[in-house]
Amino acid sequence: MDLAQCSLNSVTVKGACLTEVADLAEQWGFGGVGLWRDVLDGVDLTDASARLRRSGLRVSSVCRGGMFPQPDEQQRRARFDDNRLAVDQAHTLDADCLYLVCGPAYGDLADARRQVRDGIAELEPYARQAGVRLAVEPFHPMMASSRSVITSLGEANDMVEAIGSDLVGIGIDSYHVWWDAALPQQITRAGERLFSVQLADWVTPIHGELSSRGMPGEGCIDMTGFVADCRSAGYDGLVEVEVLSDRWWAEDPKDAVRAATEGLVRI
Repeated sequence: MDLAQCSLNSVTVKGACLTEVADLAEQWGFGGVGLWRDVLDGVDLTDASARLRRSGLRVSSVCRGGMFPQPDEQQRRARFDDNRLAVDQAHTLDADCLYLVCGPAYGDLADARRQVRDGIAELEPYARQAGVRLAVEPFHPMMASSRSVITSLGEANDMVEAIGSDLVGIGIDSYHVWWDAALPQQITRAGERLFSVQLADWVTPIHGELSSRGMPGEGCIDMTGFVADCRSAGYDGLVEVEVLSDRWWAEDPKDAVRAATEGLVRI
């Protein structure tokens, strides 16, 4: 892939500040950056947005909103307030979308999924007012108890279709969905609702639920086929490299970006 069609996600170089992430992306020829909200703390986002535009970098995503299931109403309202803040941040940065990590179950899967659907529907009018697209991210099933009860692209498609908003779509990460026998068909089904595509490889042994991922090409996922399926479905946005890895976080960020680019150009 041409790196100008790719985006460097800030978590791939965890520990780097927003300026450092942007500098690395610009130096290596990326077309944009994906930003986790930790790098936005204490930053003047209006100035940051202007600086990114001057550098020719798009903000391909902000991560994250979501976490809709909560054990009581007070915590649900606190989460809703945080989700509105996330929408505001995505709006100021003119991000392509805000990722929704939907949230885990608290003992009742059906109720958790209902809270996810209701929470997104409640947030949608606020996102619409801000002009921010919401990208529902299906997670690997092993994370249903800790991160998200939406555990397949088919399930995410079902929910997005039921909500029926042009501002609510899908963000998919190869790491979470690669195993699904119905993946090509579900990518086609997502079609114009596919708001974001992320890459991270599946490497074994798994040594941490969240931070055991590989750079593209280090594991067993057919990255070329995955990206081709997304492009065939109509996705024309930037492809993010988002690698949560204790191994790569221990390296110099420049070495991590070098490894990411070496994998991306082979796709």
